[in-house]
Amino acid sequence: MSRNISRRLFLSTLAAAAADCGGAEKHAASGQTTSPAERERILNLINANRPSWLRRLPRDFRARVGAAHVAGKYHLTRKPFLIEGAEKLLELGARLGKFWFMPDGAQSSYPFNSQWGSYASLAELARSDYFQQLFALPFETIILEAQSPVEHRWQQAGLGDDFYEAVTREFYYLTAHFYRAYRDRPLTIVLQHWEGDWMLRGSGKSWNPPPADWRERCERMQHWLAARQAGVTKARAENGRSAKCRVAHAAEVNRVADLWRGIPTMTEHVLPGVELDLVSYSAYDSLADPMKLWDAIAEIRRHARTGPLFGKGAVYVGEIGIPENEQTENLTERWDQFMGVMLAARVHYVAHWELYCNEFAGKPSEPPKTPVTNPKLMRGFWLVKPDGSLSESGKYFAALWKRAG
Repeated sequence: MSRNISRRLFLSTLAAAAADCGGAEKHAASGQTTSPAERERILNLINANRPSWLRRLPRDFRARVGAAHVAGKYHLTRKPFLIEGAEKLLELGARLGKFWFMPDGAQSSYPFNSQWGSYASLAELARSDYFQQLFALPFETIILEAQSPVEHRWQQAGLGDDFYEAVTREFYYLTAHFYRAYRDRPLTIVLQHWEGDWMLRGSGKSWNPPPADWRERCERMQHWLAARQAGVTKARAENGRSAKCRVAHAAEVNRVADLWRGIPTMTEHVLPGVELDLVSYSAYDSLADPMKLWDAIAEIRRHARTGPLFGKGAVYVGEIGIPENEQTENLTERWDQFMGVMLAARVHYVAHWELYCNEFAGKPSEPPKTPVTNPKLMRGFWLVKPDGSLSESGKYFAALWKRAG
């Protein structure tokens, strides 16, 4: 696509977004500047940072931008599914991989060509054969969706100190293991949980109106996150001084835009009460236009308390994806806009959702047999299709990783 056509499409999309008065009111409610001059400045900054417009990508681009691999409905080799996907990401050029890391969920996350054992803790899972193979691969950044069985009760009221101490021990021992095993390697490992607003809300996901005990739920989440962070921080202080690797802890938010509608959110009511290394954003609620994504990231930074490891306002986009079989127009253009936002906003990491699609198309009464071979049976959250070909998203990101490399 030529430079002029890209610019015309970009500006027409943003002009339509800026004309949305309802959106402007929401942004005003969020505390973001909505004057025409300020919005124009931000849009120009986003445009200037679009990868298609940059002469050079950041030197650490491949370590900052990657993709998730979990629960895909197909495979392409006879290798263990976790390893197949990790090697495919490296082959495409990424040096950041995001993986699910749960002792009681390994078989369902990585089922193909795999025989997982029984694991009592996160540290024990880290020592499993498959994850040791993963950690030995030349990634520079590994993000782990980590949750231990000891944490499953965190939403319950009345939990005593013994519960939170057990959570802290779990993350302390895992972090200490990583520092011992990889201290001589320049590797960043980020431990995070899944989409926090959904976890906070449970079955009442709309929270419009919220339940009577919503404030108590937010306080319990703060205590739980503080316990996780305490384990990581303690082990890092004891083991990290001369290590080349680093282990960090993050919380993930996913309903940032709800706070502009007056709905309680993790961003507004949990993040200010707990210091974290990083905050992850699962960004599906702000993909209507690039300006909304920008404002959501700024909103997270306004509320987050992040510590000295990454500094103030340490945010990354832990999940962002487009279902290609449902949205086929201007996919490359949309990705270039979103990446312009994230580079301009200086988010630390970006994890595309995902390598192999994990969602069937429509709502079939009987799910297709796996491994799926027909791409039309999937929604299209993918870099690589069931037939082994690259998707449009895959072509876009592979080209960027090649440029950066």
